Amino acid sequence: MEKEILKLKLLLVDDELDFRRATTKTLIRRGFTVSEAATGEEALVSIKQNRPDIVLLDLKMPGLDGIETLQRIRQKDRILPVIILTGHGDFQDALAGIRLEIVDFIQKPVDVDQLSVRIHSLLARGTKPSLRERSISELMKPPSLYPKLYIDEPVTKALEALRAAFFQSDPDDKKDGKVRSALVYDRDEKFLGLIRFPDLLRLVMPPFLNEPYTTFFTGMFLAQCKLISKRSIKDLMPRQIFIKLQAPLMESISLMIEHKLINLPVMMDDELVGVLRERDIIVEIVESVSI
Repeated sequence: MEKEILKLKLLLVDDELDFRRATTKTLIRRGFTVSEAATGEEALVSIKQNRPDIVLLDLKMPGLDGIETLQRIRQKDRILPVIILTGHGDFQDALAGIRLEIVDFIQKPVDVDQLSVRIHSLLARGTKPSLRERSISELMKPPSLYPKLYIDEPVTKALEALRAAFFQSDPDDKKDGKVRSALVYDRDEKFLGLIRFPDLLRLVMPPFLNEPYTTFFTGMFLAQCKLISKRSIKDLMPRQIFIKLQAPLMESISLMIEHKLINLPVMMDDELVGVLRERDIIVEIVESVSI
């Protein structure tokens, strides 16, 4: 293992001399061979003369900045792993780096122990480990996970289906979790949309509760439950919001926030192909932050 570690050559590109020297010493103590460059121009020369295994590249430098240097690197070498280091990073810098296929984006001050582990993890893959945003198709769940209902069925059918789906979900299934929605179709098998737990709550709200100076009292809930038993699933259906399979992931997050949704039906050519859930996006946020 020690012999393998010594083979890893790093190029540290940063115009701050103190940071560069302190980081170099720490990385050398962890078994890396480290070369230094104070500018983007120096980095390009160093890469040409002695190609490293990975480049640690600062963004804010005089002359060629980090993104410009990365662009020059990519013109000559499409697979050299590059980690961007920045104390001044913003969204546009991160986006530009991802488009230029960096392997990570790390803000200063750098935890060298974590950086060391990250470098070994990246290089151990054996292939180019560039940052990549997962697609909706990779995160969505199959429609078969959800109960199926028809628009003309009674509300009681929806209540029974959702209760069964929720309580029969495997509590040990960390991947799929509890089901809190159902799919709704017409009798021609055309998908119409989703009904969710919040839609059931809205159904038991009497219309007069929207009036000012409403008084609440015991018995209101039970009385409304008795009144809704003859209504159809059509009365449950809210305005439907869909997301296309090919849409960027950020578009789905925007729709969920704007419309306060726990999930989104994913469509391709007017057909339901999956359901994208907030819980899976949250997991993806956690994993992306910790990459």
